[in-house]
Amino acid sequence: MKTFSYIWRMAMRRKAACILVVISTMIMTIFMLFYPSLIDNTRKRLKETYDGITVTGSIISNEQESVPLIPGSLWKEMEESGYFRQLYGISDFNVRIFPKEILEEKTGAKPSGQRENIIFQSLLSQFETRDSGGLEGSMKAYNTFQAEDELVRIRDDIQWLEGYDESCLEGKERICILSEDLGYALGDTVPFLASVWVGQNKVEGIFHLKVVGTYPGKITGVSCGMPLKTMKELTETANQVHKQNGAYYEWEFCVDEIYFTVGDNQQLEKIKAGMIEQGLLSSESSKLFQIHMDDRILKEAVGPIESNLAQLEGSYLFFFLMITAIGFFVSFLQIRGRKTEYGVMRMLGESRMQITLKAILEQFVFCLGGVILGAAAVGFVKTESFQPAICAVILLCYTLGAAAAAALTVRVDVMDILRDKE
Repeated sequence: MKTFSYIWRMAMRRKAACILVVISTMIMTIFMLFYPSLIDNTRKRLKETYDGITVTGSIISNEQESVPLIPGSLWKEMEESGYFRQLYGISDFNVRIFPKEILEEKTGAKPSGQRENIIFQSLLSQFETRDSGGLEGSMKAYNTFQAEDELVRIRDDIQWLEGYDESCLEGKERICILSEDLGYALGDTVPFLASVWVGQNKVEGIFHLKVVGTYPGKITGVSCGMPLKTMKELTETANQVHKQNGAYYEWEFCVDEIYFTVGDNQQLEKIKAGMIEQGLLSSESSKLFQIHMDDRILKEAVGPIESNLAQLEGSYLFFFLMITAIGFFVSFLQIRGRKTEYGVMRMLGESRMQITLKAILEQFVFCLGGVILGAAAVGFVKTESFQPAICAVILLCYTLGAAAAAALTVRVDVMDILRDKE
């Protein structure tokens, strides 16, 4: 109690100095309590910027190559990576298709019921080398309806088999959509003759798809759509048959084009690193296909915000160090002018340690008063900004500075004081 009574008397004797300590620590407390919210607001603005910009990319076959060279394994890795919000894949291969009327005329049978008929399949193979009215074209495979603009363009014109819609391309059922001009009705099963070059070997095969969607319009050649998973399954089935027949080559499932949208832009650099680790950006693959990621707008937008955030976060520690320095200099100036008082206290029997502790306690009490006032003001204006831990650190930093000042100045030699008095 005597100590606190002494501090009170000193405070009354040096009101201006004490008020200075209280006000300065109060201001520092208010600033340091609001500072984290400034950082949080910058982080929030950075996240909003990241979320508000769409980063897209693409992987396409090398322009110098005439066949798809994006391996199916790469497509699988991208699907399983979890890096992408949207992932579109397109693949195609050459097929021959026959309008329903011509096919029935040539075979004398309905194509839907001839899946396992070897004679029927043989006839289809022969049609490839004859002017039989068959149409050469491409069979395109998609993982989703939105994978190609052409599909989206004819969306409203497509007639769907009951129970089917755009989502059918996301599955692996053996289905297709094709032009009404071919004469097939919804629910019909259409035979396709595929011819694929695997290295120096020409691979041929018949496969059947059920028509679940038709669209009107003239076509030059044939352009049909099927699920990408179905195409993958067909290649795997074909490879099994080839192996059983002693073939030494495989028809590898490949993709012509991949388009993607990055899921989390804040993880963009991590995504790039992950793509490299998974072989998506390997030097070996780059010879076969080209990858492009358009993140220029994102970088231009977030660059200044990230720089500002880095400065704010880097300055946080600096401000605490500054509080320590302020505590040192304020205490040093106050204690320095009280050497005579400390000399008298030494003559009355108090040790240097006792005097030092009193000096530190005095500054601590004044600082505590300022911190309490600052915290109260912040809590009144913005309750969520009040953080007791920050108040404790401010008090600690200031007290450490005051302790250093006291240790340097309260080294009083009584004889020196008496000499100065004379």
